[in-house]
Amino acid sequence: MEHAAILIAPDGPSGQLRGLMDRLGSAGIEVTIVDDVGTAVELVRKHDSPPALLLDLRDMSGGEIEDLRNSGELIRRVLVAVPSSLPVVVTDGASAQMVITCFRAGAADVIDLGHEGTATSRNVVQRICLRQWDRARELTTFSQQRTMVEDLLKDLIRTERRTIDAEDALAHARSGEVPMVPPAEARGPAILLIEHDRSVADDLADLLETAGIATFAYVTGEEAVREAEALAASTGLDLALVAAQLPGIDGLESIRRLRDRVPGIPAFLMTSVHDADLAADAADLGVVGFVHKPLEDIEGVVERLAQLAHESLHRTREAGYLARIKERHERVLARYRSLPREP
Repeated sequence: MEHAAILIAPDGPSGQLRGLMDRLGSAGIEVTIVDDVGTAVELVRKHDSPPALLLDLRDMSGGEIEDLRNSGELIRRVLVAVPSSLPVVVTDGASAQMVITCFRAGAADVIDLGHEGTATSRNVVQRICLRQWDRARELTTFSQQRTMVEDLLKDLIRTERRTIDAEDALAHARSGEVPMVPPAEARGPAILLIEHDRSVADDLADLLETAGIATFAYVTGEEAVREAEALAASTGLDLALVAAQLPGIDGLESIRRLRDRVPGIPAFLMTSVHDADLAADAADLGVVGFVHKPLEDIEGVVERLAQLAHESLHRTREAGYLARIKERHERVLARYRSLPREP
């Protein structure tokens, strides 16, 4: 393996740095000097084996708080840009506090130009190159293994989905009963509509039904809330479209009470007024959007609601599958989640 080093020195290779480059060069270690981290990263990518990264911190060795902060930040930037790197700090008579700061930030070693000669500098760079080579191989192997595990889990989920469907169908066939709650995968999307103007409610419901969305329309929040839990249990509900101004309890209160019975149901608010307080209260409640009356583009509104209802149903399907798969394979999934992102 050929050993190489990249020296990040914003002020160039003058004085002692030039001496360091000459000493390493005489030991067969090629040194390239750059003035910023970005250029160093580009050069690292061109090497077959990772070069050592040397950071010139001679001007940050006075022990001042700002110098310490800047030194640690530079080391962390290098580690983010090149995760497999083991940065080596180059100093000249650094204080103990500076050395400690560098090691805490992730530096792998320190070359003190005032005390270390050719042999020591060469040994540091060679050792770091070897360690980085081993680390790069470990990261590559680990990444490949993690990808393989993820592919296996994806296959497991696909297989389990089919198994769950087959088991449910077999259970229903044996019992001769139709399940009270249609599973999400066996039904289409459904919307709960609350609008006090019956003609508007009927027009919207007709268009939604034509778009393939089962729609349950009510003219008061109280009535809708009473029926919501039973509807969710018998047919499923994926979205609520609620007028802000209603007789009795208003739209926001209706949404609050709906979510007590159908937790997490996405809700749209229909309103004919532009009220900043209403918008703020709706945002606090997690309303996903507004529909403004009069409905000048009713076809566009229906298209948007249909899309959102389909998306909500898809999330419900996936959540149901994953909950059952998690229950079946909790030990396997727990071990997968415990895997570190890198060695």
